[in-house]
Amino acid sequence: MTATEAPPITVRSCADLIASVPYLLGFHPTESIVVIAIVGDRVRFVARGDLPAAVPPSQIARRLASLLFRDPVDAIAIIGYGPSTAVTPIAEAVCDALRPTDVTVVDVLRVDEGRYWSYVCANPSCCPPEGKLFDLTTTCVGAAAVYAGRVALPDRESVATSIAPVAGAARAAMTEATARADTRLTALVDAARAAGEIGSTRLRSMAPRMVAAAVHANTRVAKALRAAGDEAVDEAVARYRVGRTLSDDEVAWLSVLLVHLPARDHAWEHTTDDEWHVDLWSDVVRRVDPPLAAAPASLLAFAAWRAGYGALATIAVERALAVDPDYALARMIDEILEQCLPPSIMVDAAEQPHLAPPRRDQRRRRRWIGPHVGPGHDQAS
Repeated sequence: MTATEAPPITVRSCADLIASVPYLLGFHPTESIVVIAIVGDRVRFVARGDLPAAVPPSQIARRLASLLFRDPVDAIAIIGYGPSTAVTPIAEAVCDALRPTDVTVVDVLRVDEGRYWSYVCANPSCCPPEGKLFDLTTTCVGAAAVYAGRVALPDRESVATSIAPVAGAARAAMTEATARADTRLTALVDAARAAGEIGSTRLRSMAPRMVAAAVHANTRVAKALRAAGDEAVDEAVARYRVGRTLSDDEVAWLSVLLVHLPARDHAWEHTTDDEWHVDLWSDVVRRVDPPLAAAPASLLAFAAWRAGYGALATIAVERALAVDPDYALARMIDEILEQCLPPSIMVDAAEQPHLAPPRRDQRRRRRWIGPHVGPGHDQAS
């Protein structure tokens, strides 16, 4: 089931709205401020920030307002998770920043220890001063979300853990498989080599720019690597489309080929919003030899973003940039997530896979995560 095929989820109450958030984010938020932006009757994007924030509430409010000015929405709902002392200043700052706009604030809620409070409703019969008890298990939202194929992990750390590198015997097996893939790659290059420019150096041990230079020096090698890469990617796609997986040797072979941009771009160009693409690249990211994780982690970030798993996309980008801070595809997706841009913007970008935004001299730690597409909600165009 793709993100666009998922049945819609109807929200009828504050409790339903609160119950929907973990499935919009992919995990249960704590110590967070969450903003749900709505166009018509559909979610446009969801953004989440940490509490207490490392920046002043007014700065977070201005950041959010700038997103709404750039990409207009009809209404928003704000939900803060945590004590009043942490939530109230940011909630008030966001409301103040939106006051000059035409954006309707549906509600502003605070959630803490099984109760919620509304900053908008002053009727004690529905919003008592001591907060209103709620139970996420009593709403239909969770069941509908699960039916739609959405998952809500306990917290953001659980999302990170879900793609953490395998350890123990599994890691040892992958290390051996990667060594075999290395040998296979060297044999492929040696067989295709027409002259002695490249020698017998193992390509994976070379810096990516050196690999690229070596490949361009020999057209036959480039063609051989492209053919092998396309074949490995196509086989992986065919397997995961029907719910099957790759062996350790197949994952290792795919990972050493993805070092080469034509192979990576072939995978990128064939990534859709089908959730099995998320399964494919999550599996590869878990099992890949860590120094080779930049390409598959970037592909996972792209697949997760397209499928509406913003938190997973952000964590995958962080994984890719930890391996290679200059990795162009990861930097481009990082900028997309930073700006809460919809997947539709990739239609043109996919035709120019080597383009990336200018490198920023100083990267600030991202506090906002998005965009997220809720179950049954389309991105507005």
